Amino acid sequence: MAAIDAEQIRQQLAARIRDPAVNLTIGELGIIRDVTLAGDRLTVRIQPCTPDCWPLAMAGIARSIRRFAADHGLQAEIELEPVMLLPEAELREMVGDDVEQDPTRLRELWTRSYTVSLLTVLSQLEASGLAEEEIATLDMADLAARVNSGSFSSRMLDALRHWRRDIGLPESGPVLVDAAGEPITDLPRWRRAARLALLSQRTYGAICRDTRDAYHAPPVAPSDSSVPHDGR
Repeated sequence: MAAIDAEQIRQQLAARIRDPAVNLTIGELGIIRDVTLAGDRLTVRIQPCTPDCWPLAMAGIARSIRRFAADHGLQAEIELEPVMLLPEAELREMVGDDVEQDPTRLRELWTRSYTVSLLTVLSQLEASGLAEEEIATLDMADLAARVNSGSFSSRMLDALRHWRRDIGLPESGPVLVDAAGEPITDLPRWRRAARLALLSQRTYGAICRDTRDAYHAPPVAPSDSSVPHDGR
C-alpha cells in the first residue's frame, strides 16, 4: 500500500465521509478541525456543526472514519470538540462504543440518505433524456460508464455507492432498487415517498446550517444604534 500523509488523508476524508443525517460530505460541512498521523495512529478532530446536532449522526461520521482508517492499516482516534448539549462522557460513549456495537441504529439515517441519493440520480438521468423504461434497465456499471464519458455526475455516483454499502446493498446490480434491495416497480409511488424524505432532509440541513452559522459566527460589536440614548 502506498504511503499516505496527513494532508492526503484530510482531503480524502473531506471528499468521502458523509454525514448520514444531511447527506453531505464532512468537507462540505467544514467540520474537520485537524488531522494528524503518527506512525499508524490517525487522530481526527471534528467540530460538530452546532450544539444540538444529532449525536447519532456524529457517531455515524466517526464510524465511517474508523472504517477508512482500517482500510489503510491505521488505528483511528476521533476527537469531538465539546460543543454538544450532551455531556461529553455520554457523547463519547455513543460515538466510541454504542454505534460500533449496534450500527443498525444508524439505518434510518442511511435509508433516508440512500433514498434521497437515488432520487437525485433518477432526476439527472431523466433530465438527460432517458425514459423510465430505459432507466429501469441500468445497473451500477452503467452509471460508472456515464461518469467516465462525462454525462453523469461523479459526486452523485459516489453518494449512491456510499449509502448502498452502508445499508448492505451490493456494489453491482440494478440501480432502481429500494433500501431493502427490492426492485422499484411502482416508480410514481416510490418517487412521492422519496420526495418526502428529501424535504425532511433539506429541512434538517437548513436548520443545521443556519444554527451553525449563528453559533460559530464571530462576536458582533454593538452598533451605535444599540447604545441607549435619551431620545433627543
